[in-house]
Amino acid sequence: MFQISNKHEEFFDYLIHNAEIFHKGAIIAQAAMKDPSSLEQHLQEVTGLEHQADATNAEIIQKLSVIFITPIDREDFYRLSCQLESCIDFLHGAIMRLDMYHITQPSQAAVDIMETIVAMSEGLKETLSLLKSISKNEGPLIEHANRLSQQESEVDQMYRKEISRLFDGTQDLFDVIRWKDILGTLEDTADEVEDLGDIIKEVTMKYA
Repeated sequence: MFQISNKHEEFFDYLIHNAEIFHKGAIIAQAAMKDPSSLEQHLQEVTGLEHQADATNAEIIQKLSVIFITPIDREDFYRLSCQLESCIDFLHGAIMRLDMYHITQPSQAAVDIMETIVAMSEGLKETLSLLKSISKNEGPLIEHANRLSQQESEVDQMYRKEISRLFDGTQDLFDVIRWKDILGTLEDTADEVEDLGDIIKEVTMKYA
């Protein structure tokens, strides 16, 4: 069985660090969806987390440009890192839309979707922590990644149901416009996490 190198395993720690940032951001976004009255504070917190994640990703890319022997291929680290950053960016975008659209009342659908995204972020932390020992954790890694896909399907179902309700002809037009965009960004966030799970599966099958 192929064994990966033990050199420069700090790259895994960078990924885990940004996964923790995504998880913190998801919890904050969930709070914002539940209570938009505290939106300004929540937006500042998520913006700060996004800046931290950007800095970490930039450091990963800088190190990859000068380090040639890594535990897994540099291209794989780059894909994982950039996809994780996209998850954080989309989450930040959803919170920004609450502010742009002057949301004052919560949407139960948005709260429910965020609950699942929080669960996805928690699972993602666990999944990335297993990458340090890919050959030992092949089964759990594939299982965790498949769970992310299942959760994305749950988000998709909630999204479609709420979009159908928004367009049933009884809703305020401005609310339809606002929430269609916000919910779409949340659904996109879940898609990005699922895509990251797919990359994790590819990496797992490549090195296990």
